[in-house]
Amino acid sequence: MLSHHIGKSGHINRYYCSVLVVILCIFSARTQDAVSVLKAPFSVERTANTDYADIAEQPFNLTRNLIFFPARIDGQTGNFVLDTGAPSLLLNNRGKDVKGHPAPAGVATGGSVALTNQMVESFEIGGRNLGKRWALALDLRSMEQRTGQTIDGFVGHDLLDNKELRINFPDGKFQLRKSVKHPLHKGQEPRKVLKFDFVDHLPVITVKIGKRKLRFAIDTGAGVNIIDEGYKSLLRASGEEMNIQGLDGNSSMNSVVTIPELSIVDPAKLEDISFVSMDLTHLQSSSGAPISGIIGSAFLHDYVVSIDYRRRKLYFW
Repeated sequence: MLSHHIGKSGHINRYYCSVLVVILCIFSARTQDAVSVLKAPFSVERTANTDYADIAEQPFNLTRNLIFFPARIDGQTGNFVLDTGAPSLLLNNRGKDVKGHPAPAGVATGGSVALTNQMVESFEIGGRNLGKRWALALDLRSMEQRTGQTIDGFVGHDLLDNKELRINFPDGKFQLRKSVKHPLHKGQEPRKVLKFDFVDHLPVITVKIGKRKLRFAIDTGAGVNIIDEGYKSLLRASGEEMNIQGLDGNSSMNSVVTIPELSIVDPAKLEDISFVSMDLTHLQSSSGAPISGIIGSAFLHDYVVSIDYRRRKLYFW
């Protein structure tokens, strides 16, 4: 887990995913945050069929910029996080030996973490059973301690693929819906539509700043926005730093910055978006162009946001 505080100065096929990004924010009288970044190989057989009907709206609690909601796994109700940065269903084994297959180690910012592949017999969201599937498992107890929340797991791309994920942040609800060509929200057309590409499982938008193109992954599990420290010429320092501690226990100080010319939703004005500047080398993939940074819930929570995985479009209302 990465923790920081702000201070001055059916069908069976092979499914490959490589990056899990989870960013957690903790707000208190003395502002503190927790951040977790993990690159996790996932190459087990997927048995679930994602061609299911719409799932009823699921209420959620936005706590510390994480989308917490109840779901049932193997008949037991748990507390899960909706995370488009996760490659699959990721479970908290709380340090227990779980029957399953060993997986390659995940890579955090400063070292590796142990993972296993685990078979789940059933997983239910909004009263609908999404079926049997494989999941990744690791020890998330330190994350629970940091957030003060029970975290039974993360729900990621494997369960969202080929659908429209509509997240109504103001009303605290999300829904998995059938992809349609012209989506409306309460009878209104979207305020902004952006196309995205995939880097592994991550939806990535391209934003122009002058003659430069920056590629941002859209991560609902990110409570802070992140920019790769290699874009120094575009960044304006805020004078603040964050102490980042990884899942492996190592820590580092990182600058808080802004990008003065950045606009994502409203082209008529520049948006005041803060970023943590850090090395994102561990997030890069050989299957796509480099990722410049991450846009997280710290930015998204002002909107109704729709991620259409089938049509590769991102909608804002």
